[in-house]
Amino acid sequence: MLTDSWEMSEWDRVDRGLKAYQNQGGPLTMPSARAIMTTMIKKCIPEDTLSQFVLPDPASKGAQWSEEYVGFIGQMDRLLTGEQRLSIMQEQGCSVSGKPAAAHMAFGRAHAGLLLEDKVRLYNESDIMYQLPCRLNPGGTLTVAWSHGKAGEYSCVCGIFAKLPQPAAVSPTFCGCCGGHARQNLQRALGVKLRLKEIVSSAASTRGERSCAFRFEILNA
Repeated sequence: MLTDSWEMSEWDRVDRGLKAYQNQGGPLTMPSARAIMTTMIKKCIPEDTLSQFVLPDPASKGAQWSEEYVGFIGQMDRLLTGEQRLSIMQEQGCSVSGKPAAAHMAFGRAHAGLLLEDKVRLYNESDIMYQLPCRLNPGGTLTVAWSHGKAGEYSCVCGIFAKLPQPAAVSPTFCGCCGGHARQNLQRALGVKLRLKEIVSSAASTRGERSCAFRFEILNA
């Protein structure tokens, strides 16, 4: 897998990206299931498919709500294709407005005239809010990767995941929300259009065995 080729020194370097998340506001939370359903409608998912989804009970709280949300993600796995799931989840994401968005837009404006490889280098060297360590790959793709914790015991910063009975493992689709967070903020910072191509790995889907990585297709480099 792509992430296996990274040396541990590189993972140590990008670990600061996840530490910054918690230092700047604590656990992250995902958009609502209703927001995801709205995206499905915009993506023209057929009505007969939409009608089969059961949303989490708005009155549920804590672990119960998290478990119902994970169940909703499971419905996505059963009712939608892999391509549909990626296209829907790339539109989600916490911390894609307000100060994080403003910081990424400011970076983008400041470096608008540079080559993409130079933007990526400067971005990785920056201390921008919610920095997302990334690298360019051959073939016009971009990998975004981060870790929190030590090898084999990585942790997830998502507030919904944190409320699940532990140890827990979720579908990789659940983690597509983080892919959406990365996509939307990096588009602002790097001045490119990105498409979520693969959820390479995540701590939440492997019980901490693997860290988090996403691969994006660069549509207009």
